[in-house]
Amino acid sequence: MGKIDSIKKILGIERYTKYTGDYFDRSNIRSSLYVSSVVVLLELWMIISTLFFQFFGNLNRSKIWLITHLTSYGLLLISALTLLIYSLLHVKKIIKRKKEWFAIRLVFSIISLCFGIYISYLDYLKGEQFITLMTMTIIVFCFTVWRPLYSILLLTGSYTLFFILCHNSMPTTYATKVNLTIVMIIILLSAINAYRQKLSEAQKDERLEQAHDILLKLSISDEVTGVANMNYFRGQAFELMNKADVIPSDFIYLYFDIENFKMLNQKYGFWEGNTFLKEFADFLGVIFENSIIAHFSNDNFVVLTKDEKIKDKIMQICKKLTEYKYDIKLGLKVGAYKPENKEVLPLMACDHARYACNSIKKYYNLTYCIYDKDMSLRFQKKQHIINNFDQAIKNEYIKVYYQPVVNASTGKLFGLEALARWQDPQFGFLSPADFIETLEEYHLIHRLDMFVVERVCRDIKDAKQKGRKIIPTSLNFSRLDFDSLNLAQEVADCLEKYNIDKTEIHIEITESTLSEDDEKLKAELKSFRSHGYALWLDDFGSGYSGLNVLKEYDFDLIKIDMKFLSNFEVNQKSRQILKNVINLAKDLGMQTLTEGVETQEQYDFLREIGCEKLQGYLFSKPISRADFEAKLDDGSLVID
Repeated sequence: MGKIDSIKKILGIERYTKYTGDYFDRSNIRSSLYVSSVVVLLELWMIISTLFFQFFGNLNRSKIWLITHLTSYGLLLISALTLLIYSLLHVKKIIKRKKEWFAIRLVFSIISLCFGIYISYLDYLKGEQFITLMTMTIIVFCFTVWRPLYSILLLTGSYTLFFILCHNSMPTTYATKVNLTIVMIIILLSAINAYRQKLSEAQKDERLEQAHDILLKLSISDEVTGVANMNYFRGQAFELMNKADVIPSDFIYLYFDIENFKMLNQKYGFWEGNTFLKEFADFLGVIFENSIIAHFSNDNFVVLTKDEKIKDKIMQICKKLTEYKYDIKLGLKVGAYKPENKEVLPLMACDHARYACNSIKKYYNLTYCIYDKDMSLRFQKKQHIINNFDQAIKNEYIKVYYQPVVNASTGKLFGLEALARWQDPQFGFLSPADFIETLEEYHLIHRLDMFVVERVCRDIKDAKQKGRKIIPTSLNFSRLDFDSLNLAQEVADCLEKYNIDKTEIHIEITESTLSEDDEKLKAELKSFRSHGYALWLDDFGSGYSGLNVLKEYDFDLIKIDMKFLSNFEVNQKSRQILKNVINLAKDLGMQTLTEGVETQEQYDFLREIGCEKLQGYLFSKPISRADFEAKLDDGSLVID
């Protein structure tokens, strides 16, 4: 097989790629344009000069000579003129019939060779050299490129025919034979060399073109899915939405979030995950035909499409997800945004659609949500929080408030919980649920929590300088704090800066931040404990892993979530659960604190069943440091 391929390569009959074939065609069309133009001019000159000298000169050639020569000139002129016209039409891209053009070039070449043989034969009979044949073969084989097999066949055929004609009429000399052979070999080598050079150029250009295509594709498309990347999507969306005849409200941006995709990746591997994403992207292309589709990130896609039957199309995609045979159930959440005008940038439109999608992620029964005015207000608030967080700390719009913790047996003050409050000049009071969730989403929460640590340490130092009795304060930390900081060391440095004793600080960790296999978090909590800090478990019972958390971690106190006190008066189960949780904590050597206490009845019950610490509006809401000290001074709060 290797020898056959080598022979094919030598003869130039191997299969071309489309690019190489087109390259040869383009090159030969341009060359044919020049060659045919020159031949047309030459033959016109030959016809005119022949007629001129015949009728006005002193040459008196026979009628037969005149007819045969003029016929030869005419045939060559017509074939060259036809080739010229077809080549010109191809250059102008008016016609693209390459087979017809090749046939015309082949006919022109054969006529040229016949012309060269005929005229040179006549010259040979007169004792002259075969210059015309040499000229025509050079024109045919050296200015345009032929496959070597065609060059070999046509050249050897032409020179063999010429040699036979000449030898039959007048035996050729040894010198003529040698000269004829040398000329044929040189022209053949030149033709093959031209072919090889042109082939090399074509292949080199093809590689460069392929590299360019790859780079272009990488610059506009996503490597995994093959659809557009976000940079290209934004450009295409902007161009579409700013067309004069486009009405923005006719279109809609969609943001897709594939649920449980991370679990698919973990179980089946990234290769299978990427295959799934490619298939999902392809299916989006089928459902949203003639739309702009992009891979946003990870398992998220965005689409800009006409606002037509959107819910039906989403249901088709959901149905497609159910057809996969994975052990993992894949789901879909879709957020949508309808642009009101052309001024809405694609980046902002995608953010709005994403926000709408995220707003329903906790709702099992909702798949599709469109961005509305209420969301717009929440989105503006969210953007305001992100953009003004640093300024809020600098201008003290964010303050530390303190909520008292009382001893259940005495009702007197046992400790404080430090809480962040944001009084914004534009939005007024911002709910902690708003800004804490936003800061966690954008990984800024560690800066807020360390601000609270700093302010608490400063307040304790001020209290000491005023001669006040120090009440231990508990500090809340997010799961993200442990990822962003060497938290134990950061807290220790702050306490050392203000000369605060570790016993004056309690470390609160929310139950939902804990998991059984989080070794880094376990190590950090052990570090806190080994350095003498008290560890409190916050919001116990708010999640689904409470008992496992008690098994895996060591805490000094658990704070029972206020949800246990909802409908306390009418729900007898709440009382029994609270009683058992408190007994369990005691058996494990931990104290208990119940938050959300609002009525005397709740207070009496919790004290009766042995809960040691209480917190809630019955005793005090979160208050500023100044108000807290005022309550101490007027006796509203009494230190235990």
